Parts: sequence; structure tokens; C-alpha cells
Amino acid sequence: MGHNGLVSFGIIVSLVALPIAIIGALLWYRRSMAEMKPDEAKALSGLRLTAEALHRASSPPWRVVYEIGGALGAVDHVVVGPAGVIAITTLVADRPETGELLQARTEAQLVSDAAIARGPIDELLRAVGASCNQSATVFWGAPQPRRPAVEELVHGSQLVEGQRLDEWLAGIDARSTGPLYQTRIDAVWRTVVMGIGRPDPLP
Repeated sequence: MGHNGLVSFGIIVSLVALPIAIIGALLWYRRSMAEMKPDEAKALSGLRLTAEALHRASSPPWRVVYEIGGALGAVDHVVVGPAGVIAITTLVADRPETGELLQARTEAQLVSDAAIARGPIDELLRAVGASCNQSATVFWGAPQPRRPAVEELVHGSQLVEGQRLDEWLAGIDARSTGPLYQTRIDAVWRTVVMGIGRPDPLP
């Protein structure tokens, strides 16, 4: 076989091998997802949806620590911006009515729950004299267009519709005079990033 024949044969082999490799990767991915417990798969999809929505937030002023993965308890994302530090927890479920939650637990209990969830972040931020002043639970369920994008459950704790997460952040930005300036935002964000063991984002 001449040189041209070898080249042609090599091209054919490459063209056949590439789709096989892609199909193999897809089968591996599907098998991995199938082996996951349903709750794990749902949680994973919810985290990715929240991360994708937060990637649409303007930066600056917003800084985001994405997909924390258990390093800060139930908190899966931390958002830092002019309005302060927001601890985000993601749930794949329909957003409940605030009245239902207030019937199940007292306002004092809900305030305490939110403060406890923010506790690990506050521990990190103590070194720079900051604290986490807001919690938000992001729900990825059926859209509820007749309700606001966000509803306050108790002071400092909010329920957010995932499909309108960027609308919520834009609203905070628009009405906030801002306790944090950009240099402070960057310092707080950096503290959280390094506090969960990730490399320094601002060397």
C-alpha cells in the first residue's frame, strides 16, 4: 500500500473511531446517572440549574462561589454583592406558600434555622469583619408566574423561583444602596473561596 493509501486508511479509521468514542462517553454518562439515587440526581440537576442562572448575573458587582458541595453545610452557593452576602440553598421542588411554612414552624424557629445555616459562612467571614446577612432557598419546580419572583419568609430569609433567579438579583441590585463596595465584595468573595479549600482566585 502506497503513502496515499496509508493516509486514506488512517482518515477512515479516525472517522469511524470518533463516533464510537462519543457514543461510549454518552453511554457511560447515562449509566452513571442511572446508578445515582433519584434524590442525588435531582439535587445535582438543581445545583447545575442554579449555577447556570447565577452565571448570568453581572460581574462585577456580583461575585459567586459556585457548587460548594457540602463544605458549608446545606449551603450550595454563596453570592456576594452590593446588598451583602447571600447563602443559597437549592431544592428541586415547587415553591411552597409562605403561609404553609409559617404554620409548620414559628417565625422565631425559622429565623433561628436561617441563622444556623449561615453559621459556617459567618465563621469564615469573621476574619475580615463581615457576616452573611441573607439566606435564599431557590426552588426548581413548576413556574408560578402569578407570584413574585421572590417572597420573604422571615427577615433575612427568602424563597426564590429558580426560573426567575436573575430577575431577583437584578431587583436586589436596583433597590440596594449597598453595604459593600466592590473592593470589599472581592475581599469577602475571596475569603469564602479560600475558606472552602479552593485556590486563591485573586493572586
